[in-house]
Amino acid sequence: MSEGSDSDPLANGGRGKPRSKRARKSTDAMRSKTSDVGKALRSVYDITLREDVPRDFHDLLGKLR
Repeated sequence: MSEGSDSDPLANGGRGKPRSKRARKSTDAMRSKTSDVGKALRSVYDITLREDVPRDFHDLLGKLR
């Protein structure tokens, strides 16, 4: 990349033009929503990992040994 170019592919839509304030706000909002979705997914995943395995499922897994 040339000096002064932005390494962020969302920064200018992949074009060599500087972003407008409107485009920057749109990109920032998209990053914020993406971050929020990521946090929500991690939260659900963490809760799922802490759940107990249902007894019936545990019994079925035991029969596979």
